[in-house]
Formats: sequence, C-alpha cells, structure tokens
Amino acid sequence: MLTRVGSAADYAAFLENEKARLSFSDHKRLKKDNQLFSALWRFKKLDFSSVESLILPLYSQDGGRNAYDPAILFRSFLLMQRLKYSSIDKWVGRLESDPLLQYVIGTRNAPGLATHYDFINRLMGIDPHMDELYPKGYFNKENRAKLKKNEKWINYTDDDTRALKEKYLEGNGAEHDATRKSYLIEQVFNIIAVNQSIKEGYIPADESLILSGDGSCKHIHASANGHHVENPVDDDHTHRYSAPDANWGWDSDLEAYYFGFTMFNISYHGEGYDLPVHLTLTLASQHDALTSMSSFASLRHLNPSLKPKYVCHDSAMDAYDIFEFYRKQGIIPVIDWNQRSTGSKNPYAEFESINEKGIPVCMNGSEMVRDGYDKSKMATKYRCPLKMGRICDCQVKDQCSKSSYGRVIKTYDKTNLKLFGPVPYQSEEWKRIYKNRTCTERINNRILNDYGLHKLGCRNGSKNFFFMIMAGINIHADVWCKNQSAM
Repeated sequence: MLTRVGSAADYAAFLENEKARLSFSDHKRLKKDNQLFSALWRFKKLDFSSVESLILPLYSQDGGRNAYDPAILFRSFLLMQRLKYSSIDKWVGRLESDPLLQYVIGTRNAPGLATHYDFINRLMGIDPHMDELYPKGYFNKENRAKLKKNEKWINYTDDDTRALKEKYLEGNGAEHDATRKSYLIEQVFNIIAVNQSIKEGYIPADESLILSGDGSCKHIHASANGHHVENPVDDDHTHRYSAPDANWGWDSDLEAYYFGFTMFNISYHGEGYDLPVHLTLTLASQHDALTSMSSFASLRHLNPSLKPKYVCHDSAMDAYDIFEFYRKQGIIPVIDWNQRSTGSKNPYAEFESINEKGIPVCMNGSEMVRDGYDKSKMATKYRCPLKMGRICDCQVKDQCSKSSYGRVIKTYDKTNLKLFGPVPYQSEEWKRIYKNRTCTERINNRILNDYGLHKLGCRNGSKNFFFMIMAGINIHADVWCKNQSAM
C-alpha cells in the first residue's frame, strides 16, 4: 500500500532529525567523502513528490503492507550510479551494511534486493512472471556484408521517413505513442530533471533554444543464441533469451555488428555544461533517422513549453522528410550533408553561381552579401558587394545591373530544402550553430562511462532504459551542484 511520496522537505527534515544518530566516524567520513557530501545537496534539490500522481496508481491505495517510499528508492539508484556500482545485488549488499549510505538516501532501514527490482518493474511495466520462449536462432543476424569505415547502416527507405513525418505532423502520433511502457519514466525525467533545469534557467524556454540529437550503441552482455529449454512444448518455444527485446545493429566505430540497443538523446549545450532534454532507448536495428523524428515528437508532446529555434543532427539524419518535419513546425534544421549518398564533397556543385559556402558569387568572383530572409516567400536575398560596401571597386560594374540598389539574387528554399533556407548549409552561421551538436556525444559518454551504463549487468531494454533515465537525472543534478558551488 502506498498513499504518498516523500517530498524534498521530508528528506531535509529526516537529515536534520537523524544527524545525531550518526557515529563519530560516519560524521568524519561524510565530511571527507565528497561524493556522499555532494549527494546530500543534490538530493535536497530533487522533489520526488512532484511525480506522486504518476507513481501512486502503480501501488495499492488501501490494504496490505506499507510500501517503501519511492523517493528513497529513487535516491538509492541515483547514489548507486554515483558510487559506480554496476550490480544491483552488490549495491544492496553494501547499502544494508552501511548506516551512512542509508542516512544519505533518507532511511533507517535499507530497502532489500527484491524491493529494488520490484520498483523497476513497477515503473517500467515489466511482468516478472512472464516466460518468453522463442525458437532456436530467433536472434541470429542475417548474412550481411561488412560496411566501410565510418559508414552508416542504411536500413530504411524514404517511404519510412515520409510515413513518420505524416504520422507526427498530421495525426499527432506522439499522443498515441504515450501508450508505450517507457512513457511513464519519460514523464518522471521530464518533471524531476528537465522542468527543474528550465525553472532555474539552465535551459532557455525562449526561442533562442538550440537542441541537438544523436544516437549511440548500447552493447549488452547477453548471448543472442539463448539457452535451450528442457522438454519444450513445440519447436517455436525451445530457447529462453535473457534479452528478448534486443536485436542486431551496426557499430560504425567498432566496424562490427553488435547485439543490444540504441541510446538516443536530445540535448542542450549551455555555457560550460551539457544537459539531456529527452532520452530514449530503441532497437539496435532502428536507424537514427527514424528515431530522431519519433524522439523529437515525444519531447514536444511531453514538454510543449520548449520552443527550439534550431535542431542539429549529423549526416545520418540527412533525409528530405526530416527537413520538412522540422520546417513545418517552424524549426530550422541544421543537418550535415551525407556525402556518401551524393558522391560529391560539394553539395552546391550543380549551381554554377554558388560557392561551397552556399553564397552566390557575382560576375567579378566576389561573394555577394546576404541581406535578410523573407519568411513569406521562403527566400534568402543577396546584394551586390560593391553597393553594400564590401569591396572598393568592381571591374565589371558597367556590365552588371545599372540599378542604384545593385544586383540582387534570391535563393529559394524550394530549390533544395536541405541547402537553402534561413541558415544555408556550410555558411558561417551554420557552422556556429552546428558546433552545439557535439554535446550529444558528451552526454552519451557520460551515460555510458561516467554513470556506468556500459558496465551495467542488466540485459533487457526496460532495465537499461531505467538506468539511462537515472543517469540523466544525475547529470542535471551535477550541473545544479556545479553552478551552485561556483556562486
């Protein structure tokens, strides 16, 4: 039975009331151990009672034994990551034997191993009694040729991206996606971490917001061959798999196929820090081009207050429908050019009068000067560099326009939506904005390495996603703590 979730005020009161119960050695240890001392500050900032309406329906409201306060379990898992434990079993063993750790997470009696697992199952909608059996070879990868160095595995078509674009722009598909099991934990992350960072000014809620999205491989320590079941009922139920929701994908860094999942984050780069704004875990085989749209649509559905002006992606998302997906929402996509699909290093090669930076060149070879963007006509205007004062003289001025305004050239977005627009591809402004995209790589590294998802012993997707969300909350708390210390 559960009737309430502990608040930040409850936690602060517990720390104050229980301080006298700590031994002298624990007091001394708390002051010397920076990880534990900073954890106290972080946990005071996290108010888990704000998600009480989401958590209470997962428990019985009347009758039965009192359940552990979810706030304590949240803090337990967050501290587990901070202290770099990759095994829930080992963490619980340490927690049960250390009164100081119990004090830090806000309890006198450590929750047991079964309680920890039960908490994950409740939040992620896992049925612990489900017995999933499959035929032999169910997860065997097909015979696929090895890809070239840094080459992406293109396993989707234009029809796939077009279908997703129409689903989210015309059918409000993100609302229907809310039926997925991971939706609840995504809501928790949005309320506990993202909204708090917005409230404190670490993520701008105005139209200056630049977001970036990218995926990363999540290898799991499980065999794709499964384990044979004695006396199977038929040939379709002969093997049990420890990761039934994983599959095969291509790791371009290792240049090999891997068994597992794909982590995808949408993040924000601030002044000296990076923050994940939306996290998701998908099949390893799902291409980032598809995940980018579904993930962004989910973010907009979860947090409509965020109004990004730009969204940055690498060349894996270089698809026409993705550009349309963002432009029709009033967002400017800043996406790298996929040279492999065109065979050319210069995307402007087909335009004789436009250079590699996307700028029209006048008759004397000088770059014309950008003079604004017309939203109604979706066109960028460029003017004569002589009339704009960028050059002192022009040898062909008599052969050019006789107008006192000077020659004008307009590039229209409809000519090529990928190249032309408010921020033309490879322009100086494009390069400045695109630098923000590297924050996604740093976020992936923090989740995988700093917070141990790479070493985590969990195999199925739900548990991996749960710890991915815990890492995201820890990253937000790190930024709050760092900036508070600097004040």
